[in-house]
Amino acid sequence: MKRIISGIIAIPLVLGVVLYGSPLLFFGFVAAVVLVASYEYFSMISNMGVEGFPVEGGVLCFLLLLGFYLGSQSLLLFAVVIPVTLFATWFFRESDVKVALDPIAYTVLGVFYTAGLGGYFLLIHNLEGGKQMIIFLLLFIWAGDASAYYVGQNLGKNKLISSVSPNKTVEGAIGNVAGTLLAAFIAKLWFFKGFSLPHCLIAAFICGIIGQLGDFLESLIKRNCRVKDSGSLIPGHGGFLDRIDSLLFAGPAFYCYYQLFLGI
Repeated sequence: MKRIISGIIAIPLVLGVVLYGSPLLFFGFVAAVVLVASYEYFSMISNMGVEGFPVEGGVLCFLLLLGFYLGSQSLLLFAVVIPVTLFATWFFRESDVKVALDPIAYTVLGVFYTAGLGGYFLLIHNLEGGKQMIIFLLLFIWAGDASAYYVGQNLGKNKLISSVSPNKTVEGAIGNVAGTLLAAFIAKLWFFKGFSLPHCLIAAFICGIIGQLGDFLESLIKRNCRVKDSGSLIPGHGGFLDRIDSLLFAGPAFYCYYQLFLGI
């Protein structure tokens, strides 16, 4: 029931920002979600004894998203800014060179995992028809996640990768793909006119599979950090990172599919 109530509150808010918000408001929304997810990431890794640089990491996440918002030329600066900033942070804070790579490496991972992948939603939003594309992407990923959860709970018997996520099953993964394709088909008939039906189904299938890999990556991080959820901000769902783990992988996959096959 908590999951349902949280969805009833959150889904209209997200859809409203995507459909009716200005580009700047959408940027602010993505930045807020990513910064909360970044905070949750650094909280998790601190549980296994790696502190990282959460403040500097959060600033770099925001600046990286700003680069996505402003354009590709701004993104080039981060090839220099990120390593220089993190090395300088370690240099002025720490003295033990034997552990220098741990906070730097984990911070780089956190920045690219949250902001580097989340920033693709800003690129999609800037495309012609980008708002509808994001709604389309959100709907079939949400449908796939919901299908995986309920199919896995009721029919799941065969574990998928028990060493990473003991609760995920083969039946749930199949339910995820089925729910993704069904939602893409309905969305195409209902409102989405941007792609032909075959492209809708192919994009949904690819993003559904890759989205599940994003789910497994977050499960791997949580397993290593010995936590059940990334946070507790969303009742019944855990943290923000728990809700966007599939989207962080599906967004870049969707954008690449569009550019490779539909953006000519």
